[in-house]
Amino acid sequence: MKLLNNFKPYLVLAFLLILSSCSSLGSLKFWGDDEEDEEIPAELYSISENRYLDRVWSVSNGNDIIYGRLIPVIYEGKVFYINSSGYISSVDLDSGKLLWSKDTQDLVSSGLDVSFKTISYGTLDGGLVALDSKNGDEIWRSLTSSESLSPPVNSGSHVIIQTVDGRISGYNIKSGKRDWFHQTVLPSLTLRGTSRPFIDQGFVFTGFASGKVAMFYPDSGAIRLELPITLNEGKSELERIIDIDGKSVIVNDLLIAATYQGNISAINLRDGRPVWQEDISTVKDLTSNGNRVVSVDSKDVIKAFGTATGAILWEQDDLKLRKLTSPASISNLIAVGDFEGYIHLLNAQSGAFEGREKVSRDAITEIESVGNHLLIVDTSGRVQKLSIK
Repeated sequence: MKLLNNFKPYLVLAFLLILSSCSSLGSLKFWGDDEEDEEIPAELYSISENRYLDRVWSVSNGNDIIYGRLIPVIYEGKVFYINSSGYISSVDLDSGKLLWSKDTQDLVSSGLDVSFKTISYGTLDGGLVALDSKNGDEIWRSLTSSESLSPPVNSGSHVIIQTVDGRISGYNIKSGKRDWFHQTVLPSLTLRGTSRPFIDQGFVFTGFASGKVAMFYPDSGAIRLELPITLNEGKSELERIIDIDGKSVIVNDLLIAATYQGNISAINLRDGRPVWQEDISTVKDLTSNGNRVVSVDSKDVIKAFGTATGAILWEQDDLKLRKLTSPASISNLIAVGDFEGYIHLLNAQSGAFEGREKVSRDAITEIESVGNHLLIVDTSGRVQKLSIK
């Protein structure tokens, strides 16, 4: 008994290390779980294909480790992408021809924003870097309070970045000087990730690990609106994790946001009042298509909610646990990628499968839609442009 007591501190330490290394707690398996209860990824079955994917071009950027969200960006007819090792490239959107590339030698954790002729990104050691979008020349470099795991956003006057310590900050686009910041109180236990800030109607919108969404003035950082999407009511620290890690959407003056282990909620931006709320657990971006908003929950069940009422219009669970990407809306379709390199096309109105294509030997990590095309990224750092027919 004495020997066992001596080992207890080490057992506790080992358990805490396991928890801290997990970006998603849903995959943890605890003592006493029955083997037959372990869920496995859904197997794909044959579908009737009405829509097809063709590869227009493919560019390899090379990438061994992904620290944060590395999302391709379209700006002025060019596609910009950076890998975690700091290799950035600009290619022609139509042809895929390489226009320029640069090895910044930064460890990049946030992915890119490209706007107002400026490329910006965050680094693993808490840096914020601005480059010229024409040639990649460095404009300025500043130090933030911590690392960021999602791309910054540019208002034209400020580069705004959210960091993992619960802070969102605005840096002068010309000098890189920090002009403002807003600090939130972090819960004692959070997921490793940050929400993806975006600008709409002249305001910056983002979500926090506290389960709140906020609306900021980009020039001053003053808060116009801050409301909870989910209340922290769990009995244990694990149950009280209610991070907003995905990107919210705005549809018809409704801000719609979702949390892990919580809710998806619509807030009227005119008066700040909640319009509807439904249960969900997700860390993925939301997307909208017509009169519906689409999410991928923590078990990779795809759900469509009516934007006006929150009513569930359809669910698609035939891709369960296939490590889906955030959904992308394109035409009347919803596209998602999975861990086996497949792209799945779903009817936005019914959730039925319209098409499927294996486009990579590696897992798909990001999908962005542009016109009638998709840009996808896999874990090898390859960017592909696909057309839908």
